[in-house]
Amino acid sequence: MFGFVVLAAILQLQGPKSLDIDPSKVQPPVVVPAGTVIPITLTTRITTKNAKDGDGIYGKTAFPITVDNKIVIPEGSNVRGKISEVKRPGRVKGKGELTLSFQTLVLPSGITVPLYTSLGGAGGSGERKGEATVQGESSKGEDAKTVGTTAATGGLIGVIAGGGKGAGVGGAGGAAVGTAAVLLSRGKDLVIEPGTQIEIVLDRPIEP
Repeated sequence: MFGFVVLAAILQLQGPKSLDIDPSKVQPPVVVPAGTVIPITLTTRITTKNAKDGDGIYGKTAFPITVDNKIVIPEGSNVRGKISEVKRPGRVKGKGELTLSFQTLVLPSGITVPLYTSLGGAGGSGERKGEATVQGESSKGEDAKTVGTTAATGGLIGVIAGGGKGAGVGGAGGAAVGTAAVLLSRGKDLVIEPGTQIEIVLDRPIEP
């Protein structure tokens, strides 16, 4: 008993063990630098026909991102964002536009990392416009085809009705009808299907 008391007294005098950590063994945080391109595959369908400002958009990283030969963002990590602006195509002219903002990365471990990004590429679904906007195709070619087809149909009807003399009248009437149809209809909506691969670019570094 006496020996136990003496041992306890000696331990108290020694105090707690040092908790100093060797700085050489501390690993610096892994940083994915600004400018890194992250390819993602969309998992949702987006279209200017029914999209609204604030709608969510979702995707998964298509390839692993490495730093110093170590995977820091595994393939299949979830990426979330929202639509910040929708512009439907106008009548006669104008193209559909979607402005996309990707804001959150969720790693398979469950860690959530905030993102600040711009758009790198639209994966063939449209053209990039500015830092975050995808622009759809023009409908000029289809509009011209509508006018031409209607004019040709009108011309054929004119020929049947009044011989050669009616062709010009029928063609002019058909062109007018085709032009009216174009004026009354919108252009081609921009549609980005699930599975489309687009690229986002980090505007700020992140520490996953």
